[in-house]
Amino acid sequence: MPRSKKRKRRDGSVAKFRGAANTTTSVPPQRRSHEVDEDDDYFVASSGGAAHTRSARPAVSIGPDNYRTHLEDTVVRLTNQARAKAGVPPLKINELLRQAARSHSADMARRGFFSHNDPDGVTPFDRMRSHGYAQPAAENIARGQRLPHEVIHSWLNSPGHRANLLNPEFSVIGVGLHLDSGPWWTQNFGYPTQA
Repeated sequence: MPRSKKRKRRDGSVAKFRGAANTTTSVPPQRRSHEVDEDDDYFVASSGGAAHTRSARPAVSIGPDNYRTHLEDTVVRLTNQARAKAGVPPLKINELLRQAARSHSADMARRGFFSHNDPDGVTPFDRMRSHGYAQPAAENIARGQRLPHEVIHSWLNSPGHRANLLNPEFSVIGVGLHLDSGPWWTQNFGYPTQA
């Protein structure tokens, strides 16, 4: 049986995860830009830009990119089902957050790390902003779960991930999947942007 590892969270709490094939980790929500203290580790820039969103629909044709998109959209659909059961509004897919999530999943696979911060110290919030989303909120990551219902099950059975999935303040989501040597899953959440 793999040893449990401990990770210190930003809020000082310690999260345990096993170094098994199926692992998950979450970043607690970041406060909105008007709620950020000056001594916080992470800051969110305000923006007047509108969000690019679309509804989650399954892919129709078969191909590697369409298959990946179908699996990502299935995670969004299952996330929204869990939110509906909890009485929380659904999330809309945001393509900027999807690209940030895909980029992080691929980077973790390519460089062989499993963390919200990459080896260069780039945070999830930095990454989401660099992809053009001005109000990043939180991130969940996982590795090894082959199917969408498996990764959702893992996240819903972890307090930190569940809190992110069901947070009523979040309005948009981007899911990124990298299949090689994984699968590697990243779920990015965003606060509403101002129009």
